[in-house]
Amino acid sequence: MSKKIDGLFTANDLYDSVMDLYSGKSHVQYKTGFDSLDPFLKIVKPCFTVITGTPNSGKSSFSYDLAMNLAKAEGFKFVIYSPEHSLAVNVKRLIEKYTKKPFDKMFDNRLKETELGEALVFIDKHFYFMDKLQDSPDIDWIVERAYWCAENLKIDCLIIDPYNEINPNRNNGFREDEHISVVISKIKRFNRETDTMSFLIAHPNKQIRNPDGKFVVDSLYSISGSAHFNNKADIGIIVTRDFELQQTDIRIAKVREIDVYGNIGSVTLKWNPKQRCYNTLDEYESNYTIIGGNNIF
Repeated sequence: MSKKIDGLFTANDLYDSVMDLYSGKSHVQYKTGFDSLDPFLKIVKPCFTVITGTPNSGKSSFSYDLAMNLAKAEGFKFVIYSPEHSLAVNVKRLIEKYTKKPFDKMFDNRLKETELGEALVFIDKHFYFMDKLQDSPDIDWIVERAYWCAENLKIDCLIIDPYNEINPNRNNGFREDEHISVVISKIKRFNRETDTMSFLIAHPNKQIRNPDGKFVVDSLYSISGSAHFNNKADIGIIVTRDFELQQTDIRIAKVREIDVYGNIGSVTLKWNPKQRCYNTLDEYESNYTIIGGNNIF
């Protein structure tokens, strides 16, 4: 028999992996923490998710809500690259997600110092933060540390927020779309090899006005730079905020495998300023008592 060539497999070689799929040991579905969203979005590993939306729509806050829900309910661990804010501010935002209370002094229901301490203990066990500090890292720098975190810290998810904070230098001479394809492939390979997932937040380049004159993002093809954000995503999410109604639409616009990763559809969430997080509409109503026309938390 001829010598087996590297990189070629038979079905028998993959028997254990196939049986893990059949028995449910792999591709386990986890809940998002939002009851109304669960029919449309399944949390599955490995998985590469792209999140986009209009400016200030709440993309980052939504991803942090998902992360905290999974950390609390499932013990998930995360490594976060989010240089648009300082490392301390990223921790502050997670403290608010954990306590469901505001951090800053201007709020009457500000969290207590004991609650702050409890939150820090939890966050220290479930969240890690990367930042090159001096300049923007390239994708190899980020993925190298993500691999280390997967092996040594047993993380479940990498969050990159946003894509355009990754060093864009293309020393290989690739076009922008070719470069983006390589970046995404490296993230997806990391997810497959470590059985983890990734949330990649990407800003749109193209926005259109709806009949009401409001800017909207109509698809993942609107993301700046390349159609690969749509084509290579396992899940694609579009976040749109209605500032007048103070509601946020979470649209699952791309699902690679229907029912495994979720289903196409959308739900409406409500930003809760008292809890500093998103609520489903039912949760929001139950958190407020209407007295004399005023919302009393």
